[in-house]
Amino acid sequence: MDRVSASGAEERSSSLRGGASFFIISLSQKAHALKQELNNSRNTPAGFREVFIHLFVPDDTPPYISIFLGIITLIALVLRLYIINNPIGYDEAYTFINFSAKSIKFVLADYHAPNNHILNSLMIWVAYRILGDHTWVVRVPAFIASVLSVPVAYVTARRFFNPALALTASAVLAITSDLVNEAANGRGYPMVILFSLLLANFAGILVKKQDRWTLAAYAVTGALGFYSIPIFLYPMAGISLWVAATYLINDEPWKDRWSKLQTFLLTCLASGILTFVLYSPVIFFGTGLESLIANKFVASKTWVEFTDNFATRSKLTWNSWITYTSPLIKQTLIGGFVLSLLFYRKVSNQKLPMQVSLVLGAGIMLVLQRVAPLERMWSYLEALYLIFAVVGLAWLIFISAKALANEKTAMKIVSSLVLLFVITSFIRTTVTTQNRQAVLDRTIAPEQFAGEYIAKHITAKDTVIAVSPVDLQTAYYMKINGVSYDVFYQRDHPVQIQNALVVVRTRGDAKHKSLQSILEFYKLTSALNIEAAEMVFEYGPVQIYSVPSK
Repeated sequence: MDRVSASGAEERSSSLRGGASFFIISLSQKAHALKQELNNSRNTPAGFREVFIHLFVPDDTPPYISIFLGIITLIALVLRLYIINNPIGYDEAYTFINFSAKSIKFVLADYHAPNNHILNSLMIWVAYRILGDHTWVVRVPAFIASVLSVPVAYVTARRFFNPALALTASAVLAITSDLVNEAANGRGYPMVILFSLLLANFAGILVKKQDRWTLAAYAVTGALGFYSIPIFLYPMAGISLWVAATYLINDEPWKDRWSKLQTFLLTCLASGILTFVLYSPVIFFGTGLESLIANKFVASKTWVEFTDNFATRSKLTWNSWITYTSPLIKQTLIGGFVLSLLFYRKVSNQKLPMQVSLVLGAGIMLVLQRVAPLERMWSYLEALYLIFAVVGLAWLIFISAKALANEKTAMKIVSSLVLLFVITSFIRTTVTTQNRQAVLDRTIAPEQFAGEYIAKHITAKDTVIAVSPVDLQTAYYMKINGVSYDVFYQRDHPVQIQNALVVVRTRGDAKHKSLQSILEFYKLTSALNIEAAEMVFEYGPVQIYSVPSK
């Protein structure tokens, strides 16, 4: 018995040594092959071209679809150009003044407020120093991301639907007013939409076939999405859940399914590590890890607070989507979304509906975090909802046309209707946008004129006093006219005032709408001579008072 046992043990040991040797040799061979392939890809343009086509150019796109997509993208660009010089908003003014207009260390390491969407702030920092002091410069990153989302929507939708249905995805992103307006808001939300679409595109490739280039693209895109805004956790969770679930239901041996799932999970881990590296200046040299994961906007609430806030925020979010459309259009879109969900196997070439995973992934993260994000943080979900909704409607038209003609003709009919609809919407928007009567409205951009007035007339003895949001919006226009934000009075850094220039907005979002109210807010009524106050500027609802000290 002992000899048999010893012999068996020796055989098992020999087998293990042989298996280990084979495994090591195989790894070495694969590593060498991978290295050779990477070298070839670097040294030959064809390699890069093939990878680019694999990642971003779907198969079987008819030439006329490419032309239609180019026209739709051009229309998207023009629509966004119409509004790129809109008056500055409070959040983008805050981002510019507190981050992008300062040294690079504030952009990379200061996360004292979630307004610092770091990738967006960094791109503004670069654009501002290259292109100069213009309002549109603050919007350059958001503008580029918003325009790029249109062709990327087609590329992504093509992984799921036929070319005609995919074209409707780009069309809805091109003309939906909510998404167009994001291009004139110098924030990171358009980047979140863009990276969500790219992530879904790579996911559509990965469920068909795993390859190192797509896995790398998935990891890098995830990290860039997180670097845009940490709320990228929600689209990342939903899309990754869809990929994982698709692997698990594939009709192949369990060993292969598990291997693919492991590889994918390692890719997600790599994305997380890369995200950590990108945020390392904040974590180690800046405001610290807590500023990222424990600020007041992402701090976990009690279950009672969470449920109450979630119900309220959900209603506000739904009401904010496609704000400027009629109830009939909203109901029609709901119908299209339901069609795309119920008939997913007929509409799509994928096995599982991504809509379910997107909602489920976001829901799981919300429960784990117990937070209720603001409605604007769900802009990526609005974009994806609209895509599935219009695809459902277009599919209904497609099968109707297909019943009367062949499939190619049906695709041409649907594509032509989509292009016609986009052109019609563009013409209507152009007529409305170019109506110059709106320019005569003196409620437009009053802070711009107030900021320009102060920049021209301020003296060394003046201190500017204003309340949110007027303070930062006025400060932005002062900044681009050469006056630092340091001239504003700060509650946490009180200074002795010789003369105050008090900016008052009598209508709008400001809580304090009178000179007396603003001075009481700052507890300056005893320091300043209100009776000697003199109005020195008025434009629409904005007034500026010069108030001497007592």
